[in-house]
Amino acid sequence: MALNRDERRSLFRFMAVYLGAGLAIVITFSLLFYRIDSQSIRDRTLSNLRMTAMKISSSAVAAQMQGTPFTIPESIGCDYLLLDASKKPIEGCITEPLDLEKEFDVRNGCAYYVDRTAHGHMKIEYIVLRDCSYAQKLRHCAVRVIAMGTVAYIFLILVGWYLGRLFLKPMREKLEQMDRFIKDSTHELNTPVTTMLLALEKIEAKECKPVYLQSLQMSGRLISRIYEDLSFMLLQEKRSEKEHLKKVDLQKVVKESVAFFSILAERKRIDVQMHTRPCIVEADPHHMALLVKNLLDNALKYTRSGGHVEILLEDCRLIVTDTGSGIPSDKLQTIFKRFHRENSIEGGFGIGLSIVERICRIYGYEIEVKSEPGRGSLFTVQFR
Repeated sequence: MALNRDERRSLFRFMAVYLGAGLAIVITFSLLFYRIDSQSIRDRTLSNLRMTAMKISSSAVAAQMQGTPFTIPESIGCDYLLLDASKKPIEGCITEPLDLEKEFDVRNGCAYYVDRTAHGHMKIEYIVLRDCSYAQKLRHCAVRVIAMGTVAYIFLILVGWYLGRLFLKPMREKLEQMDRFIKDSTHELNTPVTTMLLALEKIEAKECKPVYLQSLQMSGRLISRIYEDLSFMLLQEKRSEKEHLKKVDLQKVVKESVAFFSILAERKRIDVQMHTRPCIVEADPHHMALLVKNLLDNALKYTRSGGHVEILLEDCRLIVTDTGSGIPSDKLQTIFKRFHRENSIEGGFGIGLSIVERICRIYGYEIEVKSEPGRGSLFTVQFR
């Protein structure tokens, strides 16, 4: 997905903090690993030199005590020096200055080991061994650590970039929903406001016809319904869900809702039929009015001119049937999500059914929807 400037800025800030912390962790663990590995290299080098010195010392002792030949292991080449008690060279190729007081020393990239276990046999007092591959081993260790650290850091970069975009995705979806909501609500308000202004212009021109008064009344009701929906969505979180419980006559609520939308239904030439029986529930009257109005509004909104809407209330069960465009079966699970719209042709901004579902959830009512594309929808709310 393409990122806008604010999203890029947020992503880069996240990446800066994430990669800064990741770099500190990688460097810390790399240094720790290098320290452990370099210590292991030192221990192995010291162990190998010590074993070689023991072989030379054993050969010297055996040569003097048993008369066997004194030999130097071929594997050490010229990296050795034998000294007598006065520290004069007896045999060997090492010519650089030595510190014979240190058992193990590292200088100029070479490791030196001084052994005194010969104890004067074959006049040997000091056995000095040298390993000049020590520095190369440390370099290889450093290269290995750097390579591992680089790979780990690249992996962290890729994971961070993926996580950053993953975290931005729901934010992007919410922003797009809000942007669409603002545009749709503006469009939704534009129709009644424009109608109202035109009607007022006609009335000011002394053309006061009943149709203009009906337009004003319809526009006022549409704006009122939009305000009620927005108020519920914005303020419901701040109030107790059941703080205004009263005995509510649903039959009266249904009749008032049908009357509320009568002008709109007449304007769209939609036949609205109502069959009701008494039903009393304990609820917030405002909630019940919103529930019925939004179900009826949804039916009228998606029913085209010349269609049919039926409202049935019996056994405390409300059934709203329309002959609208219908809903595909794979979309039935998403129609109650906030800001969801089945299409952008009939208008609305996707909160009506969300309000219905929320109110049903508050009171434990069961809501069911059946629909078939091209043949309309049927919404059922069981109040008891």
